[in-house]
Amino acid sequence: MDRLRPYPVTAFCAVTLLIWGNRIWLAWTNPDDTVAEKLVWSLPITAFVIASIVLLVAILRGRSDAGWFRSLVLGFAGATAIYWLVRLPIIWINDHDLTPEEEVGFKVVHSVLAVASWAAAWFAARWAWGEGRTSRPPVTV
Repeated sequence: MDRLRPYPVTAFCAVTLLIWGNRIWLAWTNPDDTVAEKLVWSLPITAFVIASIVLLVAILRGRSDAGWFRSLVLGFAGATAIYWLVRLPIIWINDHDLTPEEEVGFKVVHSVLAVASWAAAWFAARWAWGEGRTSRPPVTV
């Protein structure tokens, strides 16, 4: 399990991949969107997935101490927070041509995804801002 340190960043990446991993496929198989719209939807999704993969590979290779690592965590966390701050009100305001029950479910599910993303981003950013900067003495057995 030590290999997955820092845990908040690993969890943030896992949550992100869980939420966004299949979204690119969904965006490109939507027959109602134009190619331009599909590209617009794909940009943030692809950026989030790539950031998650880059961070996870760095963690697994023991490179979470690299100079760029904290910057990427903070940028990724900030982008995630901003994305949902913009996107969630749009989801709540727009009509999605669903039945009333489906509409409520759609909005609740996306609200839960936003809250999970915000929480994971906050813990990862908290680690990058401070907790991750304090060195711990090595564990001896």
